Amino acid sequence: MNWWDIYHIILLLGALQGIILGINLWRGDYPRQKANRWLALLLFFFGYRLITEVLYSVEVIHYKTWLYHAFLDYNWIYGTLIFFYIQSYIDADFKFQRKDWFHFLPVGIEFLLSNYVKTQNFYWDGTRESLSWFGEKAYVLWMHTPFQIIITGGLILFYVWQSKKLLTTYTTDNTKPVQAEDVHWLNLILKIYLGFIVMVILLAIIDYSFFNYAFNPFYRFPTYIGLAGITYWLGLQGFAKKNAPILTKTKQQQTYDSEELKIVLADLQQAMETDELYKNTTLTLAELAAHLKVKPYQLTQVLNRSLQKSFSDYVNEFRVEAVRQMVNNRTHENYTLLAIAFEAGFNSKASFNRIVKKITGKSPKFLKKQT
Repeated sequence: MNWWDIYHIILLLGALQGIILGINLWRGDYPRQKANRWLALLLFFFGYRLITEVLYSVEVIHYKTWLYHAFLDYNWIYGTLIFFYIQSYIDADFKFQRKDWFHFLPVGIEFLLSNYVKTQNFYWDGTRESLSWFGEKAYVLWMHTPFQIIITGGLILFYVWQSKKLLTTYTTDNTKPVQAEDVHWLNLILKIYLGFIVMVILLAIIDYSFFNYAFNPFYRFPTYIGLAGITYWLGLQGFAKKNAPILTKTKQQQTYDSEELKIVLADLQQAMETDELYKNTTLTLAELAAHLKVKPYQLTQVLNRSLQKSFSDYVNEFRVEAVRQMVNNRTHENYTLLAIAFEAGFNSKASFNRIVKKITGKSPKFLKKQT
């Protein structure tokens, strides 16, 4: 196996991981679904770019194939997507509006330019005269200079700056439900994002100035291996935070007075005891909050402030109690313990055993003796 094979494997693994995690984030029913979908889009575009580079490298794509005109450039969208991901992550009420489409104008321009430049191959016969003045200049600028990279870098720098301003605003404004320690990892993402694009711009300028730009591994190797690493790391970071509760701040928690807390707690108790929502094996914080007609972060406040419990512990306590009652009820005497566990809302034997041990300190077989 030579270096080029290793290079292609690294890029394909990065693309595959990004696409798989992107699909999971897009389709998953998580508390931060809007933010997760922005990240999924970013991972899709990263994966697309990595796959395109591999296809170019092995010469599956070249100017004589239809794939050359099908695989266009979408590099000017990276900054926009990271900005909307961070905005929707820290602001649970963020809604994409018509004016926000303006942020996608650069990638629309890139799409048109990429189409125009690639169509010049239909007219080129090996001589400069076969192309129009504008067509020839556009082709050289697009294909043989770092123009695309510099615009990509400029857009990313702008949106990283806008994202950092947004994080600063939300962590210093006492009316916003965000704490600095909650978004430390987002700042780290922006720093790595920033460092990567600065490296890419410098490499492109050096390659253009001193080497055979666009045809020399000096620029391509670190750029695309770095992009594969960014895709892999960013996907794992976002996936690890997919179930993170909506951010809260102490002053924001005080928005509920004692009477309001009593109302929400009463509704919560009814949802669990009367409606038996805990029997839903896939019950999420977002679903329970929607049932109660409150925001997910507000439900988190109620659980933390009034009951000092997490969402999962609260729901699982009801499930364990339901199992305890059923195993001691003669109407369920012909049921196996696992069948009862499934009826109570557990989704696997392993999770049932682990949760019962955590809550009661004993194995499930002792539940029958506890009346």
